[in-house]
Amino acid sequence: MQDTFFSRRLPESINRIILRFPDEVQEFFLEMISAERSKQTIANYAYDFALFFDYLDTKGSDLHQIDSRMIKSFFRHIENGYERKVWVKVRKKDPASGFIHEEWVERTHYRENTRAGKRRKQASLRSLFRFLVKNRVLDRDPMEEYEDATLRSRNQTKVPVFLTRDEALRLIEAVASYHQKKKRSASWTEYRDRAILLLFLNTGMRVSELVGLNMNSIQLDGGILRVVVLGKGGKERMLKLNQTARSALEAYMKQRPRDGVPKEHQDALFLNKNRTRMSRKAVYEALRKYAREASLPPKAANISPHKLRHTLATLLLSNGENLRVVQEILGHSSIQTTQIYTHVINSEKDEALDRLGWS
Repeated sequence: MQDTFFSRRLPESINRIILRFPDEVQEFFLEMISAERSKQTIANYAYDFALFFDYLDTKGSDLHQIDSRMIKSFFRHIENGYERKVWVKVRKKDPASGFIHEEWVERTHYRENTRAGKRRKQASLRSLFRFLVKNRVLDRDPMEEYEDATLRSRNQTKVPVFLTRDEALRLIEAVASYHQKKKRSASWTEYRDRAILLLFLNTGMRVSELVGLNMNSIQLDGGILRVVVLGKGGKERMLKLNQTARSALEAYMKQRPRDGVPKEHQDALFLNKNRTRMSRKAVYEALRKYAREASLPPKAANISPHKLRHTLATLLLSNGENLRVVQEILGHSSIQTTQIYTHVINSEKDEALDRLGWS
């Protein structure tokens, strides 16, 4: 692929995906960039569209042949999971010269198709087709005719999964116990992982927000250490770090490698073992490793950064914090999103009353 830059504001891996789309669809992404949508949101749209247009290719269809039956067929095709193709830059050593060079390779990952994932793909396609109709690329919106009775009949608000305070403490302690079992002195990655866990539990930031942090995102103001988080829609929020999180972050920053970091990654706060900016996938893998070490219960078997976000919100509300304050900490644009955590508190009250017995 000769031209790998659709937009210099996006990662090259996402540029490579968008450049495969029809020109009319690329215009949709230009609108998203103009609207200052977050890089992660744009990436999610790109992944969803790539899946859809790859399916169209297998059917020998193009943009103007899409109808509701084809959309229904697509969602049935990915119902039980699908393969996602991503571009990854790898470093390879030339066996003859010994020189290290970088090259892009396409890799395939199998993905489960969750209910939330289905909704997101539907929302992505709705946005695209509305844009195409508005700009007179298409005469009608095929999504208006599409119905998914399964999702409609089973649409329920699920109570967020979260850790108790004791479970969260066990997860933090697992970082040290895991590395002790490896029978080695503390490495910089141990300091990094402890800082990451405490940042999640102290700020409730999203994983995309965490991996996007730079060295200058950490600011000292009058003896108070704060982290500047760039959230959805380019909105910034500044959050104070408590003493535990502050100590862990400062310890990591002292240990963070300075040598061997590629120029384009020198500003990144969290680095991986290759000394490049840490990826979302690497963060997920680290969390699951420590969840196994902590022997957390089944509900936490698939621990994720978002469940740690749920944990902070639930603990804050359990402690009687104001809903508006929790909304601002999490960076929710609507308080209705934050209110889902009140269901958790109410369910805890229900369970407490049930345990009274009286029989």
